[in-house]
Amino acid sequence: MQAQLINFFGDDLMITNAARVSYGKSKNVFDEKDGKLINFLVEHKHVAPFRHPQLQFRIECPIFVERQLFKHQVGMSANSISGRYVDFSDNYFTIEKLRKQSKSSKQGSEGEIDNPELLEKISNFVQQSSSLYKELCDAGVAKEQARAILPLCLETQFIWTGSLLSFIHFWNLRLKPDTQEETRIIALEMLNLVKSIEGNPFEFSLKSFNL
Repeated sequence: MQAQLINFFGDDLMITNAARVSYGKSKNVFDEKDGKLINFLVEHKHVAPFRHPQLQFRIECPIFVERQLFKHQVGMSANSISGRYVDFSDNYFTIEKLRKQSKSSKQGSEGEIDNPELLEKISNFVQQSSSLYKELCDAGVAKEQARAILPLCLETQFIWTGSLLSFIHFWNLRLKPDTQEETRIIALEMLNLVKSIEGNPFEFSLKSFNL
């Protein structure tokens, strides 16, 4: 499970220039006034200028995480690897610890279950599914049908492109403590990749949104 920032477009100055065009103005150098303008835009919910910068990631994650990520669609575009074309059944997400079902949330988890025997059964099931998939393919069964028996822990990969504002909305939701742990891990990795861009071009915007 990993994320890679493969491209980005824009910076904080692009955002403030998008806001200033209302007055027919623009600037070439970001300064203190621009930082104050970004804070003003966020404080008063004038967020349209944050749609102009774009981010593009390559994500590798289990299918059950991909499904949560793809709930975020506004301002986003995704293209995934296809099991109809390629055999990508050799890479699976390893469950290293079992979490208890939360008593206060139907969809959440809390605490851990110490049961090595169950973990071993999961590992054996994944191996059996992978072996059966290969057996089906070797027998001439179409990949698009053989893939039906593969588990949701199968690692998939996709290119995910969207506006800075769309990803800010994504991070504000998916970094919360009640988000599934695996989804929160990939979301945090994505955010840290953006923060580590040389020169930190979105520093003021991310701080204004408390990221």
